[in-house]
Parts: sequence; C-alpha cells; structure tokens
Amino acid sequence: MKRTLFILFISISFLATSQSDRPKTLIGNDPEEISGFGAVLFSFMPIDGQLSTLTGGGGAVLFDNTFYIGGYGLGLTSNKETSLDGTDFTSSFGHGGFWLGYNIKSDELLHFGIETKLGWGGITTKSKATNEEVNEDDVFVFNPQFFGEANIAYWFKINAGVGFQKTIGVDSPYFDPGDYDGPTFGISLLFGWFN
Repeated sequence: MKRTLFILFISISFLATSQSDRPKTLIGNDPEEISGFGAVLFSFMPIDGQLSTLTGGGGAVLFDNTFYIGGYGLGLTSNKETSLDGTDFTSSFGHGGFWLGYNIKSDELLHFGIETKLGWGGITTKSKATNEEVNEDDVFVFNPQFFGEANIAYWFKINAGVGFQKTIGVDSPYFDPGDYDGPTFGISLLFGWFN
C-alpha cells in the first residue's frame, strides 16, 4: 500500500513538473487556445455600375480567439448581363482563396477587427442566345475589410464589415478593368467554438 501511494505521489509530481516546465510559445500554452469556425458569407459590391450580391462560405483555425487563418469561396448569386454590338451576354464571377483576420478585444460583447481575403477566380462570359462561352478571364482578388462583431453565443458570432475590393486581371471586351473594383459590404455568420 505504501509503495502504491509512493508511486502515485511520484507520478503526480512528475506530471506537475512536466506541465510547469513547458516552454513559452508565441500562440499560447494551452491546447484550448486553438479552435476553429465555419462561416456563411455574404458580400455586396457594385459590379459594372450595379449593386451585386455574392454568397459563399469559409472556415478558419482560430488562435487565442484573436488571429485566424483559413479559406473562403464566393460567387455571384445571379449572372451579370451586358451587351456588345447589339448582342446580349451573361457573365458569372467567383473567387476563393486565403482568409486572414485579427479580432481586437474579442472577449467583449461588441468588438472590432480587421481581415482580408486574398483569392483567385474567374469571370466567364457566355452568349445569352446560344449559351456558348465567348471569354474567360482568370483574376486575382484582394479585399481588405474593417468589421464590427457581436458575440451572440459561445458557438455563434455575427459581424459586418466594410472594405474595398481590387480585382486584377480583367481583360475582356465586355467589361472595363475597373468594373470589378469597388467598395464592399460584408456580413459573416460564424459558427464554431470561441473560447
């Protein structure tokens, strides 16, 4: 019995010492400080002079409930219509890539943050009459935003942000290079575990 208690005492002491001797790290020492979330994304911006809506989703790994890195995808909810030389065309647009962000005082009920989406995608234009593809542009998208966020529950947040989208690579006779640039307004519904 004494021998069993002695072994138990030594084991507990060893575990306590091992935990206290853990090195300091940039992100944190507790596994609980790394979590994640999935998101439903809505983005509104002018395209070719008309207000357009993009929807999609994303997900990210969250460090210390502050910094996150992940991926996203967005696409137009309805095709854009344009005309050239009396012929009608429709164009679709979508992009996806990296999603980076930083929360400021995320433990507060209402707080702020910054984020950016760095992605690539395409603009595909088709003849409205024949549905034949007439042009495709590969593009790169850069969209930084400033957002306000509300902690609704431990597993749910909602945020709204404003920013500016720059689309590089628009080389089409149907659109001007700046038609896919402009201010953005985004709403994100975040579902996950927020420590």
